[in-house]
Amino acid sequence: MVWIVISVVLLVALGALIWLLWQREARKAGKVMRGAIGIPLVVVLLAALGYGLIGYNEHTNDWLADQQEYRDVARAIIAGESPERAASEVPVGALVRVLQAELVKEPSAMGWYALGSLYDQLGAPEQSEEAARKALAMSPQEPAMHLLLARALIQKAGGKLTDPALAELRWVLDREPAHDGAWMMLAMSADRAGRYDLAEQGWQALLSRHSEGETGDLLRRGLENARQQKSRQEKFAGIQAVVEADDLPAGGTVFVYLREAGSSGQPLAGRRPGGPHFPAPRWFPISRPPCRCRPGTGCNDIRMTRRRWS
Repeated sequence: MVWIVISVVLLVALGALIWLLWQREARKAGKVMRGAIGIPLVVVLLAALGYGLIGYNEHTNDWLADQQEYRDVARAIIAGESPERAASEVPVGALVRVLQAELVKEPSAMGWYALGSLYDQLGAPEQSEEAARKALAMSPQEPAMHLLLARALIQKAGGKLTDPALAELRWVLDREPAHDGAWMMLAMSADRAGRYDLAEQGWQALLSRHSEGETGDLLRRGLENARQQKSRQEKFAGIQAVVEADDLPAGGTVFVYLREAGSSGQPLAGRRPGGPHFPAPRWFPISRPPCRCRPGTGCNDIRMTRRRWS
Protein backbone atom coordinates (compact mmCIF):
# COMPACT_ATOMS: atom_id res chain seq x y z
CA MET A 1 0.00 0.00 0.00
CA VAL A 2 2.87 2.39 0.78
CA TRP A 3 4.33 1.89 -2.69
CA ILE A 4 0.97 2.61 -4.28
CA VAL A 5 0.67 5.91 -2.39
CA ILE A 6 4.22 6.90 -3.36
CA SER A 7 3.49 6.07 -7.00
CA VAL A 8 0.34 8.22 -7.02
CA VAL A 9 2.20 11.16 -5.44
CA LEU A 10 4.96 10.91 -8.04
CA LEU A 11 2.44 10.76 -10.88
CA VAL A 12 0.61 13.84 -9.55
CA ALA A 13 3.92 15.69 -9.29
CA LEU A 14 4.77 14.69 -12.86
CA GLY A 15 1.39 15.90 -14.08
CA ALA A 16 1.78 19.20 -12.25
CA LEU A 17 5.22 19.71 -13.77
CA ILE A 18 3.86 19.08 -17.27
CA TRP A 19 1.02 21.55 -16.62
CA LEU A 20 3.42 24.28 -15.39
CA LEU A 21 5.70 23.83 -18.39
CA TRP A 22 2.70 23.98 -20.73
CA GLN A 23 1.44 27.20 -19.09
CA ARG A 24 4.86 28.82 -19.33
CA GLU A 25 5.22 28.03 -23.02
CA ALA A 26 1.66 29.29 -23.64
CA ARG A 27 2.42 32.65 -21.97
CA LYS A 28 5.56 33.02 -24.07
CA ALA A 29 3.40 32.53 -27.15
CA GLY A 30 0.87 35.09 -25.86
CA LYS A 31 -1.89 32.53 -25.40
CA VAL A 32 -4.08 31.74 -22.42
CA MET A 33 -4.63 28.01 -21.83
CA ARG A 34 -7.89 27.15 -20.15
CA GLY A 35 -8.78 23.77 -18.73
CA ALA A 36 -5.15 22.66 -18.57
CA ILE A 37 -5.52 21.99 -14.85
CA GLY A 38 -7.10 18.66 -15.83
CA ILE A 39 -3.84 17.32 -17.23
CA PRO A 40 -2.50 16.02 -13.86
CA LEU A 41 -5.82 14.36 -13.21
CA VAL A 42 -5.77 12.70 -16.63
CA VAL A 43 -2.21 11.44 -16.01
CA VAL A 44 -3.22 9.95 -12.67
CA LEU A 45 -6.32 8.32 -14.16
CA LEU A 46 -4.36 6.87 -17.07
CA ALA A 47 -1.71 5.53 -14.70
CA ALA A 48 -4.34 3.98 -12.44
CA LEU A 49 -6.05 2.42 -15.45
CA GLY A 50 -2.76 1.02 -16.75
CA TYR A 51 -1.95 -0.45 -13.35
CA GLY A 52 -5.39 -1.99 -13.11
CA LEU A 53 -5.29 -3.52 -16.60
CA ILE A 54 -1.60 -4.40 -16.94
CA GLY A 55 0.47 -3.94 -13.81
CA TYR A 56 -1.81 -5.47 -11.20
CA ASN A 57 -1.21 -9.08 -10.27
CA GLU A 58 -3.73 -11.18 -8.41
CA HIS A 59 -1.02 -12.17 -5.93
CA THR A 60 0.16 -8.61 -5.24
CA ASN A 61 -1.93 -8.19 -2.11
CA ASP A 62 -0.73 -11.53 -0.74
CA TRP A 63 2.88 -10.59 -1.47
CA LEU A 64 2.51 -7.23 0.29
CA ALA A 65 0.82 -8.92 3.25
CA ASP A 66 3.68 -11.46 3.51
CA GLN A 67 6.22 -8.65 3.37
CA GLN A 68 4.56 -6.89 6.27
CA GLU A 69 3.97 -10.09 8.25
CA TYR A 70 7.35 -11.82 7.90
CA ARG A 71 9.87 -9.04 7.17
CA ASP A 72 11.19 -9.07 10.74
CA VAL A 73 11.76 -12.83 10.59
CA ALA A 74 13.68 -12.52 7.32
CA ARG A 75 15.81 -9.66 8.60
CA ALA A 76 16.71 -11.57 11.75
CA ILE A 77 17.77 -14.59 9.66
CA ILE A 78 19.90 -12.39 7.41
CA ALA A 79 21.58 -10.87 10.46
CA GLY A 80 22.32 -14.33 11.85
CA GLU A 81 20.03 -13.79 14.82
CA SER A 82 17.19 -15.85 16.25
CA PRO A 83 13.90 -14.29 15.16
CA GLU A 84 11.30 -13.56 17.81
CA ARG A 85 8.91 -15.64 15.78
CA ALA A 86 10.03 -19.19 15.06
CA ALA A 87 10.80 -19.74 11.39
CA SER A 88 8.96 -23.08 11.61
CA GLU A 89 5.74 -21.15 12.22
CA VAL A 90 6.10 -19.26 8.93
CA PRO A 91 4.87 -20.85 5.67
CA VAL A 92 7.93 -21.91 3.66
CA GLY A 93 6.74 -20.35 0.39
CA ALA A 94 5.98 -17.01 2.05
CA LEU A 95 9.32 -16.94 3.85
CA VAL A 96 11.16 -17.70 0.60
CA ARG A 97 9.52 -14.71 -1.14
CA VAL A 98 10.21 -12.31 1.71
CA LEU A 99 13.74 -13.56 2.36
CA GLN A 100 14.68 -13.31 -1.31
CA ALA A 101 13.39 -9.73 -1.49
CA GLU A 102 15.31 -8.74 1.63
CA LEU A 103 18.53 -10.40 0.43
CA VAL A 104 18.51 -8.18 -2.66
CA LYS A 105 18.75 -5.18 -0.33
CA GLU A 106 21.01 -6.73 2.31
CA PRO A 107 22.84 -9.91 1.21
CA SER A 108 24.48 -12.15 3.80
CA ALA A 109 25.98 -15.64 3.82
CA MET A 110 23.55 -16.84 6.47
CA GLY A 111 20.61 -15.39 4.55
CA TRP A 112 21.59 -17.13 1.31
CA TYR A 113 22.21 -20.36 3.22
CA ALA A 114 18.74 -20.18 4.77
CA LEU A 115 17.19 -19.45 1.38
CA GLY A 116 19.00 -22.42 -0.18
CA SER A 117 17.79 -24.68 2.63
CA LEU A 118 14.21 -23.50 2.11
CA TYR A 119 14.44 -24.17 -1.62
CA ASP A 120 15.74 -27.64 -0.77
CA GLN A 121 12.62 -28.22 1.33
CA LEU A 122 10.49 -27.11 -1.62
CA GLY A 123 12.24 -29.57 -3.95
CA ALA A 124 13.86 -26.88 -6.10
CA PRO A 125 17.52 -27.99 -6.41
CA GLU A 126 18.48 -25.50 -9.11
CA GLN A 127 17.39 -22.54 -6.98
CA SER A 128 18.99 -24.19 -3.95
CA GLU A 129 22.27 -24.51 -5.85
CA GLU A 130 22.20 -20.85 -6.85
CA ALA A 131 21.62 -19.72 -3.26
CA ALA A 132 24.28 -22.13 -1.96
CA ARG A 133 26.88 -20.75 -4.37
CA LYS A 134 26.14 -17.21 -3.24
CA ALA A 135 26.44 -18.27 0.39
CA LEU A 136 29.70 -20.08 -0.36
CA ALA A 137 31.13 -17.02 -2.15
CA MET A 138 30.54 -14.95 0.99
CA SER A 139 31.69 -17.62 3.46
CA PRO A 140 34.03 -20.06 1.66
CA GLN A 141 35.43 -21.63 4.84
CA GLU A 142 32.08 -22.67 6.30
CA PRO A 143 31.43 -26.44 5.92
CA ALA A 144 27.65 -25.98 6.01
CA MET A 145 27.80 -24.00 2.77
CA HIS A 146 29.74 -26.77 1.03
CA LEU A 147 27.30 -29.39 2.27
CA LEU A 148 24.31 -27.39 1.05
CA LEU A 149 25.88 -27.08 -2.40
CA ALA A 150 26.71 -30.80 -2.46
CA ARG A 151 23.14 -31.69 -1.56
CA ALA A 152 21.73 -29.40 -4.27
CA LEU A 153 24.03 -30.96 -6.89
CA ILE A 154 23.04 -34.47 -5.79
CA GLN A 155 19.34 -33.62 -5.90
CA LYS A 156 19.76 -32.17 -9.40
CA ALA A 157 21.21 -35.52 -10.46
CA GLY A 158 18.23 -37.45 -9.09
CA GLY A 159 19.89 -38.33 -5.79
CA LYS A 160 23.08 -39.63 -7.42
CA LEU A 161 26.59 -38.60 -6.49
CA THR A 162 28.36 -36.45 -9.09
CA ASP A 163 32.01 -35.43 -9.26
CA PRO A 164 31.30 -31.77 -8.35
CA ALA A 165 29.26 -32.91 -5.34
CA LEU A 166 32.01 -35.33 -4.34
CA ALA A 167 34.52 -32.47 -4.42
CA GLU A 168 32.38 -30.47 -1.98
CA LEU A 169 31.99 -33.47 0.35
CA ARG A 170 35.73 -34.17 0.19
CA TRP A 171 36.40 -30.54 1.15
CA VAL A 172 34.35 -31.03 4.33
CA LEU A 173 35.74 -34.48 5.18
CA ASP A 174 39.35 -33.34 4.71
CA ARG A 175 38.76 -30.83 7.50
CA GLU A 176 36.26 -32.79 9.59
CA PRO A 177 36.92 -36.52 9.10
CA ALA A 178 34.19 -37.46 11.60
CA HIS A 179 31.42 -35.40 9.98
CA ASP A 180 28.52 -37.87 10.02
CA GLY A 181 26.30 -35.75 7.77
CA ALA A 182 28.91 -35.64 5.03
CA TRP A 183 29.60 -39.39 5.26
CA MET A 184 25.89 -40.23 5.17
CA MET A 185 25.32 -38.02 2.13
CA LEU A 186 28.31 -39.61 0.42
CA ALA A 187 27.27 -43.20 1.19
CA MET A 188 23.63 -42.85 0.13
CA SER A 189 24.25 -40.86 -3.05
CA ALA A 190 27.17 -43.10 -4.08
CA ASP A 191 24.89 -46.13 -3.66
CA ARG A 192 22.32 -44.61 -6.00
CA ALA A 193 25.02 -43.70 -8.52
CA GLY A 194 26.47 -47.22 -8.57
CA ARG A 195 29.77 -45.97 -7.14
CA TYR A 196 30.00 -48.77 -4.62
CA ASP A 197 33.65 -48.24 -3.64
CA LEU A 198 32.70 -44.82 -2.29
CA ALA A 199 29.48 -46.14 -0.76
CA GLU A 200 31.41 -48.86 1.07
CA GLN A 201 33.87 -46.27 2.33
CA GLY A 202 31.04 -44.11 3.63
CA TRP A 203 29.18 -46.92 5.42
CA GLN A 204 32.41 -48.13 7.03
CA ALA A 205 33.25 -44.65 8.31
CA LEU A 206 29.80 -44.31 9.86
CA LEU A 207 29.83 -47.83 11.31
CA SER A 208 33.17 -47.21 13.00
CA ARG A 209 31.47 -44.66 15.28
CA HIS A 210 27.89 -45.93 15.40
CA SER A 211 28.00 -49.70 15.67
CA GLU A 212 25.49 -50.14 18.49
CA GLY A 213 21.74 -50.60 18.49
CA GLU A 214 19.33 -50.07 15.63
CA THR A 215 21.59 -47.47 13.99
CA GLY A 216 24.42 -50.00 13.79
CA ASP A 217 22.11 -52.60 12.26
CA LEU A 218 20.98 -50.16 9.56
CA LEU A 219 24.55 -49.16 8.77
CA ARG A 220 25.68 -52.79 8.54
CA ARG A 221 22.80 -53.45 6.18
CA GLY A 222 23.90 -50.55 3.99
CA LEU A 223 27.50 -51.76 4.03
CA GLU A 224 26.53 -55.31 3.12
CA ASN A 225 24.35 -54.10 0.25
CA ALA A 226 27.19 -51.94 -1.12
CA ARG A 227 29.56 -54.90 -0.98
CA GLN A 228 27.09 -57.20 -2.74
CA GLN A 229 26.44 -54.66 -5.48
CA LYS A 230 30.15 -54.06 -5.87
CA SER A 231 30.73 -57.79 -6.27
CA ARG A 232 28.03 -58.05 -8.95
CA GLN A 233 29.39 -54.98 -10.68
CA GLU A 234 32.86 -56.51 -10.83
CA LYS A 235 31.43 -59.80 -12.10
CA PHE A 236 29.75 -58.14 -15.09
CA ALA A 237 32.37 -55.43 -15.67
CA GLY A 238 34.15 -57.37 -18.41
CA ILE A 239 31.03 -58.51 -20.26
CA GLN A 240 29.87 -56.36 -23.13
CA ALA A 241 27.67 -57.10 -26.11
CA VAL A 242 26.69 -55.73 -29.49
CA VAL A 243 23.10 -55.92 -30.69
CA GLU A 244 22.44 -55.61 -34.43
CA ALA A 245 18.97 -55.26 -35.93
CA ASP A 246 17.28 -53.76 -38.95
CA ASP A 247 14.26 -51.48 -39.21
CA LEU A 248 14.16 -50.51 -35.54
CA PRO A 249 13.24 -46.93 -34.62
CA ALA A 250 15.87 -44.76 -32.97
CA GLY A 251 15.78 -44.27 -29.23
CA GLY A 252 14.15 -46.44 -26.60
CA THR A 253 15.79 -49.04 -24.40
CA VAL A 254 17.24 -52.40 -25.39
CA PHE A 255 17.32 -55.08 -22.69
CA VAL A 256 20.06 -57.68 -23.03
CA TYR A 257 19.70 -60.90 -21.04
CA LEU A 258 22.84 -62.88 -20.29
CA ARG A 259 21.74 -66.47 -19.67
CA GLU A 260 23.69 -69.62 -19.07
CA ALA A 261 22.10 -72.99 -19.69
CA GLY A 262 19.38 -73.73 -17.17
CA SER A 263 19.56 -70.36 -15.40
CA SER A 264 17.71 -67.06 -15.48
CA GLY A 265 19.88 -64.05 -16.24
CA GLN A 266 19.85 -60.50 -14.96
CA PRO A 267 18.77 -57.87 -17.53
CA LEU A 268 21.39 -55.37 -18.62
CA ALA A 269 19.74 -52.27 -20.09
CA GLY A 270 21.24 -49.84 -22.57
CA ARG A 271 19.97 -46.74 -24.34
CA ARG A 272 19.85 -47.29 -28.09
CA PRO A 273 21.28 -44.42 -30.20
CA GLY A 274 19.94 -43.36 -33.58
CA GLY A 275 21.98 -45.74 -35.69
CA PRO A 276 21.82 -49.30 -37.03
CA HIS A 277 24.25 -50.67 -34.43
CA PHE A 278 24.01 -50.59 -30.65
CA PRO A 279 26.61 -49.50 -29.71
CA ALA A 280 29.31 -48.80 -32.31
CA PRO A 281 31.51 -51.88 -31.82
CA ARG A 282 35.14 -52.76 -31.51
CA TRP A 283 35.41 -56.53 -31.73
CA PHE A 284 36.89 -58.89 -29.14
CA PRO A 285 36.00 -62.54 -28.52
CA ILE A 286 34.50 -63.58 -25.19
CA SER A 287 34.49 -66.96 -23.51
CA ARG A 288 30.97 -66.95 -22.02
CA PRO A 289 28.20 -69.16 -23.51
CA PRO A 290 26.12 -67.73 -26.34
CA CYS A 291 23.73 -64.93 -25.38
CA ARG A 292 20.13 -65.06 -26.52
CA CYS A 293 17.19 -62.74 -26.28
CA ARG A 294 14.75 -63.81 -23.65
CA PRO A 295 11.64 -65.38 -25.26
CA GLY A 296 8.52 -63.29 -25.09
CA THR A 297 10.31 -59.95 -24.71
CA GLY A 298 9.45 -58.73 -28.19
CA CYS A 299 13.05 -58.73 -29.38
CA ASN A 300 13.04 -61.96 -31.37
CA ASP A 301 14.31 -60.14 -34.47
CA ILE A 302 17.43 -58.94 -32.68
CA ARG A 303 20.57 -60.98 -33.25
CA MET A 304 22.92 -61.22 -30.26
CA THR A 305 26.54 -61.93 -31.16
CA ARG A 306 29.16 -63.67 -29.05
CA ARG A 307 31.39 -60.66 -29.16
CA ARG A 308 31.90 -57.63 -27.04
CA TRP A 309 32.79 -53.97 -27.59
CA SER A 310 34.93 -51.53 -25.65
